[in-house]
Amino acid sequence: MSWLHCSVSSTEESADYADKYRHGILAKFERLMKFGVQIENHLGITYNGVRKVALEAEKSGFDGLFICDHLMGRNEDTYRQPCLDPWVTLGALAQATKKITLGTLVSAVGFRYPSLLAKMGATLDHVSGRRLQLTLGAGWHEPEYKAYGIPFPPVGERMQQLREAAQIIRSIWTQDQATFEGKYLKIDGAWCYPRPVSPKIWVGGGGEKTLLRIVAELADGWNAVGLSVDEYARKLETLRTLCENTGRKLNTIERSYYGTCLVASNENEFRESFNRYYGQYRKAEETMEAFVERMRSTRPFVGTAGEVVDKMKGFQELGVSYLILYFPDKDGLSLLKRFADLVMPRFASAS
Repeated sequence: MSWLHCSVSSTEESADYADKYRHGILAKFERLMKFGVQIENHLGITYNGVRKVALEAEKSGFDGLFICDHLMGRNEDTYRQPCLDPWVTLGALAQATKKITLGTLVSAVGFRYPSLLAKMGATLDHVSGRRLQLTLGAGWHEPEYKAYGIPFPPVGERMQQLREAAQIIRSIWTQDQATFEGKYLKIDGAWCYPRPVSPKIWVGGGGEKTLLRIVAELADGWNAVGLSVDEYARKLETLRTLCENTGRKLNTIERSYYGTCLVASNENEFRESFNRYYGQYRKAEETMEAFVERMRSTRPFVGTAGEVVDKMKGFQELGVSYLILYFPDKDGLSLLKRFADLVMPRFASAS
């Protein structure tokens, strides 16, 4: 019997499934969805905190641990908080963990020359035992570029740099003496050994004019963020058309979705957790009830377990095979564990 189409009917039932799942009783079952945990490095989390999250995620059965790529906080309150470089942190996690995939979501190509990024990714794949997942992005937060003295060109140029970066990284990972000359970036006779065992490149973003074309032509995977199921479906049709125009099938591109996640076993528990982690962000003129409904409608994975499972199934039906989640208690672990208990067992099926 598949549990994919079961609803979460009670806390006791969910806990029973989770207990069996955690202790290997369901070893003959496989998951129909992969799950990852996202670390927002600009929100003040220390290495010990990141390590704690990674170890718990691995223990709980998550497939991946991802870190975003920012250089500093975004306001006076966060400038002096830790903001760890994702690649150095991932290198340390490669030794602390054993099987969870490690990657960036996303690496801004303007921060590091793509040939260097290719070398860094290949090295991480090697020292982690083949666990790299590289996701590239064009970069967007101009203040940190300016602060660090990094050029921040117009969006069209950044998109072209993203395209050329993907081409350079692919060539370095698959060719000897790789050579490439683009409009903005070039390499001449670059070697990279050891190479990644599975040299896949993901691209993150949602721009239909240029970014999805880059995905269709160059990427192995696409990560989307901040979309409703209906919005995602519309962008997916755009991607399908772009794939067809390049002679490629849409199903050759693995698809993931990133979102904030706050799940609870019932409405009371949800309201309590919601107020703790999001109450401070309510607009002055907004009632709490209106705020809760707005957040539920704009963040697909915020709600009771039943709600969240249904919304995740909506993305799954559109071909999303990987859900990457940010838990707002950061290194508190309670929300991560709750998700692992209440939701992950619901995406299991007899193998």
